[in-house]
Amino acid sequence: MTSFVNNSTQLRDNFTDLNSLNSIKKLGRAGDEQALREVAKQFEALFVQQLLKTMRATQDVFSEGNYDQSNEMKFHRDLMDQQMSLELTKGSGLGLADALFNQMKAQYGNQLPSGGNADEKDATAMTPGVSQYQAAVPPRVKPTATVVESTATDVAQKITAFVDDIYEVAAQASATLGVKIESVIAQAALETGWGQHTLADAKGNSSHNFFNIKAGSGWQGETISRRVQEFDDGMATVEHARFRAYPSIASAFSDFMSFLTDSPRYQDVLGKRSPKEYGTALQTAGYATDPHYADKIARIADNPILQKALARKLL
Repeated sequence: MTSFVNNSTQLRDNFTDLNSLNSIKKLGRAGDEQALREVAKQFEALFVQQLLKTMRATQDVFSEGNYDQSNEMKFHRDLMDQQMSLELTKGSGLGLADALFNQMKAQYGNQLPSGGNADEKDATAMTPGVSQYQAAVPPRVKPTATVVESTATDVAQKITAFVDDIYEVAAQASATLGVKIESVIAQAALETGWGQHTLADAKGNSSHNFFNIKAGSGWQGETISRRVQEFDDGMATVEHARFRAYPSIASAFSDFMSFLTDSPRYQDVLGKRSPKEYGTALQTAGYATDPHYADKIARIADNPILQKALARKLL
């Protein structure tokens, strides 16, 4: 094994540069087993980067109009995520690289020269009586890897819990409005950040207003006043507004159904079968001033975690 160890750090620091793959190709042509290991490590880093990107995409749905979420900030954030993926996969990493390396070695190992290229851990993976999976699992996961895994788990748990909380009433609204249930849930998720930012009074009591319906002159119930962001000809503005407050989730969804079905303004919303059509009809009718309202509803409705949570309800 020549100068691979000395060049390993350089390869890892530049895994996004496709030219650096030439160095790995040279190792492979030379029959160096470390080429397989380096490919496995780069794959693990790219996997972590994609995981971070997916998590960021869920947050980006709610970033419209947020001055801290400009394109420039997102660009620097992506660069940080690339570097973070490298840091998280250094050393033993998450264990994915080891598992992949062992699989590739089992498949291609007979094409490589035998000798001292493999370390003791690699040899253990090929020992009779020890499964490749057992050998590939590191005895201890780095704390930084745990942070990534727990963050992804938190996102999934938040979405799943939100679906569990409103599924029954959302199903009723879906049937009444003639739209898909994911359209209703996606709109509620957009308005409340998956239920994490429902309007509350000064004492912290929830308004249960999952659709941020404002309180007009004809509203006789409780209200909550808030400064909100609106759009006027595409320009973001801030204004004070009064919103309806409900005693329960069920009463909030019941009022939401009546709000749409009783108003001639929203008749075109009824019966829209796709989330994009549903959101577009709401936006056209003036339900929201956000010019990207329909696109956001459609993106949330397509969220794979949301789709999985809904599929589980049908089992």
